[in-house]
Amino acid sequence: MERTRIPARQTNDVASPLLTWIREQTAGWEQSAVGVFQQSGRDERWPVHAENAAELRETLTDRGHLLPLPTEPAALANLLEIELRTHLEAATLRTDGAELQVGTQRSFPDLEFSGRAFGDGIRAADIKCARRRQSGTALQSRIALYTGNTYFLWPQLKFSGILRPFDQYEELLSIVAIYDFRPDLPERIANLEVITHETWRIASRKRASATREYIGSVQDIKQLVDGVGEFETADDFYRFWRSTARDWKKSPEAEKLLRRALDEGRSTSQGQ
Repeated sequence: MERTRIPARQTNDVASPLLTWIREQTAGWEQSAVGVFQQSGRDERWPVHAENAAELRETLTDRGHLLPLPTEPAALANLLEIELRTHLEAATLRTDGAELQVGTQRSFPDLEFSGRAFGDGIRAADIKCARRRQSGTALQSRIALYTGNTYFLWPQLKFSGILRPFDQYEELLSIVAIYDFRPDLPERIANLEVITHETWRIASRKRASATREYIGSVQDIKQLVDGVGEFETADDFYRFWRSTARDWKKSPEAEKLLRRALDEGRSTSQGQ
């Protein structure tokens, strides 16, 4: 089986309409979730009056109705992803000729863009959240870019965790929200920065996890911001990781899909 083609937009250095659009929509974006509303509080007098958002936040906090956000990284990342996805959904509705399909929280990608505003074909954008180390120069851990032993290794197959075969995407982007973890703040997040690049441009030659089959990003913040990973070209990236991923733990779903594809191929050839 032929492994894959390289998405058209990932063979040159020209920013695509979608890449440019996402960067415009996320420039200066900040999360607005600052706490969890608790229905019962210390002060039950209603109604509550506020002149602006800052005053409402202070009033709800003083009355015990606003609890701090969780400190667990996965929970914070989930909140950020939901807010950023909602922001981009609203921006799509305001953009003529733009269409969007939203994935589930466990599917790849998070967002599928299409329509004449972005060019022919379906384009994938995945949202990632990454915490800075205290030094401010590197991520706490590598971002998981792709699952290497399923849809990435076998891009022509339709896996359960992907909206369509990986090979059908014209463009593959990663939207990365980088933040400082601040346990002293109720929102837990500060110094938020959103960057977007073609995914291969921020990839490293290391896994994101020692126990999972995830392709990892670079950890250096400057490399992430500049989109300068460990590969010179998209072709280098795909060649390296596809040859490496063959030695990873085998995916039962991949083996099932491959057997089915072989059986269908035999049936077709016998019927001719």
